[in-house]
Amino acid sequence: MQPQLPDAGIAIMEKNDLKAKMKEEFDKEKWWRVLLHNDDIHTFEYVTGCLTRTVKHLTRRKAYNITWEAHSAGKATVACVWKALAEQFCVNLQQLGLTVSIAPDSKFEGNKGGK
Repeated sequence: MQPQLPDAGIAIMEKNDLKAKMKEEFDKEKWWRVLLHNDDIHTFEYVTGCLTRTVKHLTRRKAYNITWEAHSAGKATVACVWKALAEQFCVNLQQLGLTVSIAPDSKFEGNKGGK
C-alpha cells in the first residue's frame, strides 16, 4: 500500500510561463560593477594578464587601460554584469592576489566604465 502524500502545491509551468518568469527575474536584477583597486604591488603586465584570463570578454588593450585607470585614479571598473557573475569575477581576481570589490551599478550612474 502506497502512503498518501499531501498536496504540496507543486505547479507545473508552461515553457512560455517559464520564459516570462525568467525575464521578470532578469529585469529585477540590478547590474553590479567589478572594481579593481590600485595596490602598488603588482606589475601592469601581471594585472593585465589576470584581467584577460578571468574576464574573457576583455581585450588585452582594454585590460591595460583598466589597469592604468586603477593606477591613476585609485580604482577602475573592470565589468558591469549580473551580481552572481560580478561575485565570481571578484573572487577569481582576489585569488590571483588583486584588490577587487563589487558595488551596485546604481552608485555609478553616468559612468559606464568597463561595460
